[in-house]
Amino acid sequence: MAARLWSLGAFLVALGIAAHLVGWDALLWIPRAAMDWLAWIPAAIIGAVRDAPATSGIILLGIILMVVARVMMRSRH
Repeated sequence: MAARLWSLGAFLVALGIAAHLVGWDALLWIPRAAMDWLAWIPAAIIGAVRDAPATSGIILLGIILMVVARVMMRSRH
């Protein structure tokens, strides 16, 4: 537990120094870009389902079958 607290403290000190040197706006552009990208994924999925529902259904069925096969393999072992 002490090692984790030490690591967390060192991380926060480094984060604070970096924020002081370059500013929070420059420091947080990577998480903002990642969140924008992650928000784009559901919109793209919904658009694909609306454009081609049959194709999306086939893809979904394939994913379901793959998950079922993986569960069945794990339950055998």
